[in-house]
Amino acid sequence: MIDELATDHAAYAKIDLTSQVRVLHNTIEDMMMRLEEFESIFGMVLSEGAECLSGQIPRVQVVRQELTSLCRRIDALEHVVGRANVSLVSLEAAVDAAEADLGVPDSLFSKLNPLSFFKKVQEPVTSTRMQIFNPPVLYKTEEFFNSE
Repeated sequence: MIDELATDHAAYAKIDLTSQVRVLHNTIEDMMMRLEEFESIFGMVLSEGAECLSGQIPRVQVVRQELTSLCRRIDALEHVVGRANVSLVSLEAAVDAAEADLGVPDSLFSKLNPLSFFKKVQEPVTSTRMQIFNPPVLYKTEEFFNSE
């Protein structure tokens, strides 16, 4: 019985691990091959990215200069529009003051109102004092635009 037991236990010591090691070795080789493929793809992407950047940087610099010029022109145009708005407001105030001094009714509303045709024409109220007309200061486009 001891001989049989020794023979049975000796079989446990004679384990063949080559098949299991072969599977592990194949898995490691597969992972190494995939890692090399990933490294080559990563290298390609990195080199193409560098080529793309080196090609696009000069274009971006040119567009940046044009964009800066366009921003300056837009700022100048906003300044012109602001000046025109200030002049328009002062001109409207002068017109309103002149209409009030001369007693002119709101002419635009009376022309658009169809019932105003049936009303009697009001005589304009004349002011007893004569005011001196001071024209409002308007902007000049020559100040903002180059005459070429």
